[in-house]
Amino acid sequence: MKFLKKGFLFLAPMAGFTNSVCRSLFREYGADGSVTEFVHSRAVLSGAGRVFEKMRIADSERPVGVQLFGDDPAEMADAGKIVEERISPDFIDVNFGCPAPNAVSAGAGAALLRNPEKMAAIILKMSSLIKIPVTAKLRLGWSSSEIIVPEACKLLQDSGVQMITLHGRTKTQGYTGDADWNMIENCAKSLDIPLIGNGSVEKLSASELRDSACAGFMVGRAALGNPWIFCRIKKSMKGEAFIEPSPRERAALALKYAETLAGANFSGISSADLTHAKGQIMRFLRDGAGFKKLRRDMRDVLTIEELKELLCEYV
Repeated sequence: MKFLKKGFLFLAPMAGFTNSVCRSLFREYGADGSVTEFVHSRAVLSGAGRVFEKMRIADSERPVGVQLFGDDPAEMADAGKIVEERISPDFIDVNFGCPAPNAVSAGAGAALLRNPEKMAAIILKMSSLIKIPVTAKLRLGWSSSEIIVPEACKLLQDSGVQMITLHGRTKTQGYTGDADWNMIENCAKSLDIPLIGNGSVEKLSASELRDSACAGFMVGRAALGNPWIFCRIKKSMKGEAFIEPSPRERAALALKYAETLAGANFSGISSADLTHAKGQIMRFLRDGAGFKKLRRDMRDVLTIEELKELLCEYV
């Protein structure tokens, strides 16, 4: 992980949000790196074009990792090798923490928190076949009575993982309650490989950020519609003040996002992409003056031109 430096800030992988356009924009606004939306190993092995389009990365995103999930060590290794050869990411990340029903029902994601030995087997098989770094993202455990760290982290380290991202909640917590940063810090201190802390990073104080044993941090939901959060965290680490973006700056960036998304499609923005862009724009502009009216008017927008006109009126 040659690119990794102390205080490194990752944009977290979030299904339905962190596509290539989103990742490039967040990289421009202060994220040091990112990870793609997760893809099932069997989807990669199917060779479907839409799967590889989902994993597509641009040079402007680097360093970037492709995240895979699955429960079969051999399939995960074969899928990782294909991704390495066809996508050329900077690393391949394995999802051991997603609490979503589709991942858990497949025996993958957070389901593997109940089987650390299988997690280790997946990492060992992938590391033996793939040349680029293999990393892992996991949670504290399945529940408060089934905590598996730091032992599971050490097991993954011994199996060849080169970086771990630890979300400070359990599977049963989902995204509720407070992340346990004491446990994250203890895990970071116990390992010889870099550990990235994840879970309500935006709530950490300047001293907690500066003095952390973590090699870096990963920001997820708090970054949606708010790419400025990375700059704010960096300034907090330095003890510098951060000036919040104005409503005009927010609207301008929302429009840039939509236009870039349209430019990424040869035939112009699709109805699905426009719907996605409108949802993201609501996140950029939420709580601003006139937001409720904008949200109502946004329902009638059918083209990128109409979207641009509406945002110009808003600012």
